[in-house]
Amino acid sequence: MGRKTSARGKQSRGRPVEFDREAAVRAAMNRFWKRGFGSVPASDLADSMAITRSSLYNSFGDRESVFREALETYRRLAPDAALAGIAPGVRVRPTVRKVFREICRVRAADPEARGCLLINAIGELVGVHKTLGKAVAEAVRDSVRVYERVLKQAADQGEIERPRDLRAAARAFVAFVAGLNAVSKVIRDEDALWRLCDSFLDRYGLGAERIGQRR
Repeated sequence: MGRKTSARGKQSRGRPVEFDREAAVRAAMNRFWKRGFGSVPASDLADSMAITRSSLYNSFGDRESVFREALETYRRLAPDAALAGIAPGVRVRPTVRKVFREICRVRAADPEARGCLLINAIGELVGVHKTLGKAVAEAVRDSVRVYERVLKQAADQGEIERPRDLRAAARAFVAFVAGLNAVSKVIRDEDALWRLCDSFLDRYGLGAERIGQRR
């Protein structure tokens, strides 16, 4: 159950109006995911969150703040969030393959073909919106850092050969996932998307295991 937030609105005659902040942010996330930041005015955003405009401004400050919270929520719920939680000593390959398989599944299963909120926001906001563009760019850089740690751990544990340039390899993973999310709006078949992933992962030694291969 999400935590309750109080905000003063006209309908409450000065009494705090309580709402489920987590549910409201998730609703905002879905609206931004479908339409983008620029196409969601404050009135539409408040309606989607089931709160008044005054509650939106009193509780969040502005649309930009709502978007930042929505983006944080999205990243926490996204399939690749599991990569940041791989503990030292745990084999990397199974988790990476599971994450990529899940990306394919959720993208193909999305009837609205929305792709990825973060990737969509790169094209809309980076270099265009001063504050949100920086937030989106930092989220991408954080993804690079996560992949860099994952690849280093896999190499240290003998699961893959160490890439000559870990940072470049991590960026390649982020770039591939960005392309995968974008093309999933057109390629709607899960197996077709997975074949792309399997081929990519195989190049980095993270393809399907063969008998006697496990280390």
